[in-house]
Amino acid sequence: MHLSRRSLLLALAASGALPRHPLAQGAPATLTVSQFSETRDLSAIDPMRSLDFTIPTSLIFDPLLERDAEGHLVPALATAWERVAPTTWRFTIRGDARFHDGSLLTARDAAATFAFLLDPANRSGLRLQVQPMQRAEAPDDTTLLLHTSVPTGLLPQIVGAVPVLSAAQLAAPDAPFRTRPIGSGPWRLAAWRPGERVELEATGAHWAMPAPGFGRITVRAVPEASTRVADLLSGGAQIAGDIPPGLAARVARGARLVMQPGARTQYLSFWFRPPFDDARVRLAVHHAIDRKALAEATWGAFADVATGVVPTGFGGYTEAFPLSDHDPDRARALLREAGITTPLAVELDTPPAEIQAAQVLQAQLARGGFAVRINPLESIAAAFDARRLAAQERGRMFVVTALDNHAHDAVRPFTAFYAENGFLKGSMGYKPDARMAALLSAYMAEGDAAARLRAAEALMAVAKADAPASFLAFPKAAYGVAAGVEMPRTAHGRLDFAALRPRAA
Repeated sequence: MHLSRRSLLLALAASGALPRHPLAQGAPATLTVSQFSETRDLSAIDPMRSLDFTIPTSLIFDPLLERDAEGHLVPALATAWERVAPTTWRFTIRGDARFHDGSLLTARDAAATFAFLLDPANRSGLRLQVQPMQRAEAPDDTTLLLHTSVPTGLLPQIVGAVPVLSAAQLAAPDAPFRTRPIGSGPWRLAAWRPGERVELEATGAHWAMPAPGFGRITVRAVPEASTRVADLLSGGAQIAGDIPPGLAARVARGARLVMQPGARTQYLSFWFRPPFDDARVRLAVHHAIDRKALAEATWGAFADVATGVVPTGFGGYTEAFPLSDHDPDRARALLREAGITTPLAVELDTPPAEIQAAQVLQAQLARGGFAVRINPLESIAAAFDARRLAAQERGRMFVVTALDNHAHDAVRPFTAFYAENGFLKGSMGYKPDARMAALLSAYMAEGDAAARLRAAEALMAVAKADAPASFLAFPKAAYGVAAGVEMPRTAHGRLDFAALRPRAA
């Protein structure tokens, strides 16, 4: 039996194993975090925006399910779940969770949350992230029924991280949840400075954490890594996220470097206009890249080389991309088959954090018959700017580190990259192989892990030949942590505020 970290803390507090007020003598009542990948720029705090932005959503709201320290799904708002029909799952919602305004959280709020994000008119970024969800209903206050468009054995993994909002807030005409969210989580929003920070305070009345380790939390969006480290070492922050390899030694001089399994993916993909509308050209890119050398040069020990669409240990992992795929001769042969005279001049759109990777890719792709021009961008968002891309007559490559995998399963990249209504088709003009829809449905339908793995292998055989993306590395979550903070190991790829405690000197 796996206990959630919140349930475990509650049980320990009830037994007397934890003090009633766990703030240590002299420990800071406020925890300050300098972060970026989990916040982005904090220009918005809309919880319906994306599951990639886990801060501040994970503090203000509760999900249906959460993950324990080993990464297993465990109860949160949902105390039990079961598949009651090929396309229907039933979740039992706990009866003691309340929103910060005192109102009781029920299955009807959960159903309203899913109804909102599934409505195309609301333009929720979560809609594509929870496919194949189709509709939700709440026959009573503790029963949530989620229906899918196709049979799926993976729905708990797909929807478990969705934050549950108040039905009243969702129905309000001025959409208050976008700027003044009322959740049921351990902390409530105290202040928000758009583009800069959020400040949160403990409610003291959470169903699983009446007394969290820190009474107030400030999360700052700090895009520059050196500034995050300076915040940490000066005492301005107790945790700095996204520590790059080049700053690890500096962190170690005044704090602890804590490495956790990550949930993000570094990948290369395309704006699918000529020449990248030809799968042979895309496959040539894949064969030209030496992923092992790239990861060693840009990440060192801070990432694992991608040999599949997810890290080893995630659901659906299959070694679709062995390191032996690196073959510059094969890359040049594919370009010749496509009727292309080498070197093929191409552009590589590159956000600031990827400049070093882009330089390595530039050299590697040259050996495979490409002449790469690096195009620096001001942000990740610029890589996907529809107006900028529409003005380009020719296709382009881009390299980013994104695609936070809340599902801990291959279903996340499968639906993002290979689905008929996935991100690459909707944003980048990709046309998935006609066989992919049936293969994806077969993968999601399976309840048996071994059968699902066979389905993943069949899907990847088609996806690899079509080569809409090259998976490069899986970065670890690297944090700089001050001496006064205890950070237990977790395996869910994000900062676990519920597990953070003051650390005795």
